[in-house]
Amino acid sequence: MNAPAKSRRKIAILSSVHLALDNRVFYREARTLADAGYNVTLIAVHDRDETKDGVHIRALPRVARSHRPLLWRKLYHMALETEADAYHIHDPELLMITPWLRRVTGRPTIYDIHEANADFIAVKDYLPTLVRRPLAGLFRRAEPRLARGESGLIFADDAIAVDFATFPGPRATLFNFPGRDLIEHGAAAALTQRMEPIILYLGGLERNRGASLMIAAFAEVVAQAPAARLLIVGHFMPPELEQEVRVGAAARGIGHAVTITGRVPFEHIGDHLSRAAVGWVAWQPVAKNRKNIPTKLFEYMAYGLPIVSSDLPSTQPFVESGVNGLLVTADSPAAHAAALLQLLSDPEGATTMGRAGRRLVETQYNWEEMVPRLLSLYETILGQGM
Repeated sequence: MNAPAKSRRKIAILSSVHLALDNRVFYREARTLADAGYNVTLIAVHDRDETKDGVHIRALPRVARSHRPLLWRKLYHMALETEADAYHIHDPELLMITPWLRRVTGRPTIYDIHEANADFIAVKDYLPTLVRRPLAGLFRRAEPRLARGESGLIFADDAIAVDFATFPGPRATLFNFPGRDLIEHGAAAALTQRMEPIILYLGGLERNRGASLMIAAFAEVVAQAPAARLLIVGHFMPPELEQEVRVGAAARGIGHAVTITGRVPFEHIGDHLSRAAVGWVAWQPVAKNRKNIPTKLFEYMAYGLPIVSSDLPSTQPFVESGVNGLLVTADSPAAHAAALLQLLSDPEGATTMGRAGRRLVETQYNWEEMVPRLLSLYETILGQGM
């Protein structure tokens, strides 16, 4: 992408929560802005300062959740040092510093909203059950009010955008569709009929994302297909959930058939996608999951994997049952197991579904479709000033 002369403007992307090499923060948005000619500095959790793919990364230390407020002052001063023409935040907590950035610098700030945050609070396991609902209600009212001061908003899906309908400024929805690199890497895998009966769950795993259901359903799969294997690639939230899953698998006699890798760098997820026969989404029907779209859907499709997914409003637009996967009752282990067994027992049909999904990411569900939205938003905001 050729860089227009005006685009040597400086952009500071800020997060105290996400890792610097987060899929959305770095691989989608920061690299896109750098490719377009912007001078991009990303301040986020990382192990060192470095420049990667044209993006200047300034590292924040990894700290416990309770210590994150201690990072805000450091992040604020690091942001000022960039002398950026715009500041792009990825965490709701940073709404506390953007008014100061605008006041001190006179530059615009952009809030990128990844989640239905109020609904996310309602299912956070580390919060006491009695306070989750009141906190979620408070945040549901406070977040749109705080966001009204921003110069622009970005949403990860349209359901999130609904909560900010009264925002008067520029806005854009940027779906977490896979980028060109992932789609190109998945091309060869998509042409191959997978012979190993490996079921892949990719991404963070929480209780509300079906951790216990997965073990119950997979036990039914192994009972009928003893060679089947479950591969879980991602981190657990909370961390102790990993041990619960391991204990649950052992108790059902399927511990030998479950492999947990933990979090892997984004550039290595293809190693696991290329091994799998089926991609699985076991999200449960809580409010957050009804709104937020599982990014893993599109990563599965990029590698030609047929999908077994909970039937939710967030997944229905992207998985057509019988075409590129199977939609099943979200909270039924038996339904998930039956769908998984169907795909494992019919490799040719599974390959056909996988290729149908691959065509969808090639033609519709890809990041190249989102690039004009991101660049247009920036052009609007930088063009209008403060």
